[in-house]
Amino acid sequence: MLTDAIEFAVAILGLGLVVLSVRQARAKGWAASLQMAAGGFLLMGASAIGIVGFIAGLVLSPVAWVGVGLLAVAGLLFAAGQKLEVPKGSAKSSALGESGPAPKGAVDPAPKRGKKQQAPADDPETDDIEAILRRHGIQ
Repeated sequence: MLTDAIEFAVAILGLGLVVLSVRQARAKGWAASLQMAAGGFLLMGASAIGIVGFIAGLVLSPVAWVGVGLLAVAGLLFAAGQKLEVPKGSAKSSALGESGPAPKGAVDPAPKRGKKQQAPADDPETDDIEAILRRHGIQ
């Protein structure tokens, strides 16, 4: 019953916007007038198909607010679980005794380079870069 009254009030407000837009067309310009009329028709249409009643029912329903609260708690619990999750192979998981084989398809984040895998020494640009890195203590 209350939602019907709210729908009726919103429809009257929309009709008022349409009438006001027609009266203000010359003062504000036709573009602004058409936009105001569109807003009025939007309010009347939303009331006619029940969108306003649906939203008013959700806002005024305590059961709906309990549902919103439960959804918020679920989101917080999920986010906390994501933050607390320890990746496999990290220092924390090794300390906790959770070490195990890496999952299938896992990639080593930093491949180890030996002396045999370095670039050929015949490129003068690489020699210059390596010399600069050595001077700065980067190997």
